[in-house]
Amino acid sequence: MRKHAFFTLCLLLLGSGAAASSIFDGVPPVGAAQQPALPVQVSARQAQPQEQAPAQQPARITTTTSLTTVKMRSRFSDPALFKSVLSYKLPAELESAVDKCRQGLTDECFFSLKGFEADANPAVAAAANMELAVLSMQRGMPKESLKYTQTAIKLLPDDPYPVLYSGWVYLSLGKYKKARKGFADLMYLTADFEYVSSAKLGTALTWYFDGDEKQAAQDLQYLYTADPYTISLTAYLLGAVSSHMKGSKQFAPIFLQQALEHDQNNYAAVKLLAKLAEKEKNKLHAWQYYATLYALDPQNEAVAKKMAKYEKAIGSRAENFLYYLRLENPIAARVESVPSPEVRMALYATREGKPAVLQSLKFIPSGTARITDEKLGEVKTLASYQERRLEYNPQTASVDLLDAKGQVEFSAKRPFTVSLEQEDRTLLLRDAVTPNLFAADLSDKELKGTLTVIPQEGGMTFINTVRAEDLIPALLAARTQEIRQEEALRALAVVFRSALFDTVEKNPDAPYHITDNDPFFKFRGINMVFPNLLEAARVSVGVRLQNTRPGLYEDCGPLGADTCTNTLHKPDYQFSVVNVGKYMLSNPPEDLVSKPQDSTHWSDVKWVYLFDGADVEDRLNRQMKFGRLRALEPLKRTQNGRILSMRFTGSKGVYEAQTPQEISFLLGAGSLRSNFFDIIPFYKGKNIRSFMVRGYDSGLGVGLCLQGAEGLAKEGLDYMGIIKYYFPEARLLDTKTGKIK
Repeated sequence: MRKHAFFTLCLLLLGSGAAASSIFDGVPPVGAAQQPALPVQVSARQAQPQEQAPAQQPARITTTTSLTTVKMRSRFSDPALFKSVLSYKLPAELESAVDKCRQGLTDECFFSLKGFEADANPAVAAAANMELAVLSMQRGMPKESLKYTQTAIKLLPDDPYPVLYSGWVYLSLGKYKKARKGFADLMYLTADFEYVSSAKLGTALTWYFDGDEKQAAQDLQYLYTADPYTISLTAYLLGAVSSHMKGSKQFAPIFLQQALEHDQNNYAAVKLLAKLAEKEKNKLHAWQYYATLYALDPQNEAVAKKMAKYEKAIGSRAENFLYYLRLENPIAARVESVPSPEVRMALYATREGKPAVLQSLKFIPSGTARITDEKLGEVKTLASYQERRLEYNPQTASVDLLDAKGQVEFSAKRPFTVSLEQEDRTLLLRDAVTPNLFAADLSDKELKGTLTVIPQEGGMTFINTVRAEDLIPALLAARTQEIRQEEALRALAVVFRSALFDTVEKNPDAPYHITDNDPFFKFRGINMVFPNLLEAARVSVGVRLQNTRPGLYEDCGPLGADTCTNTLHKPDYQFSVVNVGKYMLSNPPEDLVSKPQDSTHWSDVKWVYLFDGADVEDRLNRQMKFGRLRALEPLKRTQNGRILSMRFTGSKGVYEAQTPQEISFLLGAGSLRSNFFDIIPFYKGKNIRSFMVRGYDSGLGVGLCLQGAEGLAKEGLDYMGIIKYYFPEARLLDTKTGKIK
């Protein structure tokens, strides 16, 4: 069962020991409104060796409500769930026009397509009208979208897609009866699961938005037991419905927790759980849920006020209720070093990619350590396992080194280093303190190499200088809690090695090369390393990729961002705005290399979320005078249609987000799993009150797919074969011999 600790504070309530993962793996945050870092991760269960992980069990959830009994299938094995009948054919006449959309030239694209809306060839005219329908919806013109859709239906009445889309357009406009009719009309044209499940979801949403909770619950329960790809959304909606129904309110938290169990990126579920905990006057749970939301969006003033309110009420140190890993003494203690280039890594990095300014920190060496001032030279020798505390002194604007009794042994206003006399020894950092509890992951962590302490105004920052090969097993540990295949681990070790070497070579004089909270490199300490990870790094040592970007992403659907397809059954896909929507509707093929073992946990591959328009307005109004949300328009895209930039149109202004990370933050506080998605807005008058996002993949689709590597290893590929699969154009450099393969 694959889980990702996006909402780690909620996991405290759920009792899960999940593993953290990045949403946009391998691409650093850019821009003012960046994707926030993941909340801190502190489950002690992470310390279990991977090879001793318990056997996976299928989910079995039975929930009795006053409405009915929901029994989830433990396995979804119907062949219809993996069959796709969707056609991505695009008339050649339209290819030039739709490519303008891909380039972000949306006006040129729109008016080029207008030239084909009345083409003599019905197939060309129908395709042009459907493209115009989707573009109109993206531009905030749902009524115009409906006109184009109806024209396409008249031109090709037997094509089910325009009929299905008409139902969604009516739903977007708030015309619920007409939407239900449109979805019902689809059933006369096809019984295919892809179409029917979409129509069923649309119908359930019509009842939900129309205020008929009982009918909505009935349709949602069907989807919950029949559609593995929307379980988290339907569980959330069942929770929302239950929270309003007499006799069922007590079951709302159960459904919402199930929503998070199936997809821990479900932002709406956490938001509603916070409100319910507040309503039930459960102050601790309310604080934890609001703290989760705050960790994702720390500029949300309303959430900050809620946190402050309940932090006072719980009457204890707030950090006692967070997932921080605490260690009494070094665990690794002694680890052999491997000769390799040195990497400078900033510690306790913030979501902005900078080292947090700490007020105090304790450290324990597992061997003799030396304190060296950059001008005074060696000033102190510490015996092994003697704890010391570094503390910022605001009166002198310096950093003090204190012994176990609190006596000052050394003070510095200049940078100084803590180094180990024996290079196979380690240094444990613990009890980090900073004014902002959510600025960084303040868990205890064990290091190799040297620690540089940099005093500065208000505190101190830390840089760890470590050999690249010594760092690789720890990088593996932070990303591979669910990876068991040795060859997959070795392939990932090659990717990390290549990326580290590239980073050091491109920025030799940088104050630091990476951070411990980098979107690509996650470092939780060498205390997280187990023998299988050391072996993966050892076996692949010296193997490095060249002439390619050593990218990484968590999970993959059929289409990567490049030529990789992750399946033998390659979709006959070409980009258009309509085809992106069809792809989001499509079933993953049964031979998908990243197919989950537990068929109720498809959300890493195929996901769907419901967001509140008011949240987007709030985030955008912090950027500028934006007003009410009117339109969500993708601009530049990759070749396959992954979104690189987006235009947000408001009643008082227009804002363009220039990176996938910024788009994810503005839409869902960073909860989008990838940049391959489409959006269906739901209007109230001229304004978008909420919207649904349907997407594929977890990551940006570039480089090695982690779960795909696991699947390929199970099929018998060795790590070199996996590397060749995901980097077909790359050359392999043997750093020991200098030879290229």
